[in-house]
Amino acid sequence: MDHLFAVAVRAMKDAQDEMQQVVPQPRFVTSEVGHRGHRFVEQLPQQALLLKAVRILSAIHTLKLTIDAGLLLDAGASMRILDEIGSEVQFLAAPYLTNAGREAIHDEFLTEFFQEEFDHSDVLKSSQKRHRVSRKKIRAYVVRAYRQEDASTHTDVLRLIDNTFSGFVHGAAAHIMDTYDGKRFSVPAPGDHASLLDFRDQFSIYLHRALMDFAFAAKALGCEAIFARLYQFITTTFADEGSVR
Repeated sequence: MDHLFAVAVRAMKDAQDEMQQVVPQPRFVTSEVGHRGHRFVEQLPQQALLLKAVRILSAIHTLKLTIDAGLLLDAGASMRILDEIGSEVQFLAAPYLTNAGREAIHDEFLTEFFQEEFDHSDVLKSSQKRHRVSRKKIRAYVVRAYRQEDASTHTDVLRLIDNTFSGFVHGAAAHIMDTYDGKRFSVPAPGDHASLLDFRDQFSIYLHRALMDFAFAAKALGCEAIFARLYQFITTTFADEGSVR
């Protein structure tokens, strides 16, 4: 798995570098309240897809490191992040990959995504609020756009996954109890810990999905060569459900 992970990461990094070249580049700007930094000033869906791909690459690294370190709670949080970012890539890419049109919620999503964190030069006086598009709306659009069979069941499954893994992010008691072995809490968990072994078994699925999300983003950006390269790697390396061939 270490070798496969290294090859997959190299493929995603190469794709990321190439995708960066097809969107307007970041500029070093000063915000209305005086904060300075690099930003995508055009705030295009394609730029959002690139940034989401960057976040996926970071999260899959974190997932590998936390599993290897026995930090199963943090591994669960990384899985939840990958689930969420992956659905957002599919959401943003759908108007370019399917017959589903761009909807008002895409504009709402992009406005919130590119929104600055602070609206005052003194961050303690900032009153910035975010208007996030709900996970429910994103799930519904993704299912509708890609026309999955039995859409209602598919939506319920996505909602169940989101809700289950959210507990790792928010520190739900049930998930923290996964570190308890009947005698004590084990942080980090030993290599033979049952929950940690489950996460290790799922890692190839998350690596497969990270690569697929990169392929979605590349195709939506019109990078057909990158898409073809990633798709060939995915289909020759993984089975449909994400296990390694």
